[in-house]
Amino acid sequence: MSRLIGFLAVLLLLSITAHSAPSCPAVKQEVAPCVTFVKGGADAKPSEECCKGVKNLSVNAANKADKEAVCLCLKQALSTVGTYNPSQVSALPKKCGISLDLPAIDKDTDCTK
Repeated sequence: MSRLIGFLAVLLLLSITAHSAPSCPAVKQEVAPCVTFVKGGADAKPSEECCKGVKNLSVNAANKADKEAVCLCLKQALSTVGTYNPSQVSALPKKCGISLDLPAIDKDTDCTK
């Protein structure tokens, strides 16, 4: 019985500390309010909801694998919004006052770098 309790305690600890990359649906939901900003000009300002989503992404993109997953999801999401300004994507964190390095994502972006 004590082995079972020990095993369950270890399993619980592992499940609490386990980390997985953000899912694409979650990433898309977080950045959906940013579409107007990335389609706008250099004078555009991101909305409060957009900045909240970018902040959530920065918290959940803890390592290289997470950042690559977020980049791939953003690349996929941006492919469906029509014409947009890739440099606006990289400007998002700064405009929101967040420390996150995002590339200017377009169809040719290599998310592994």
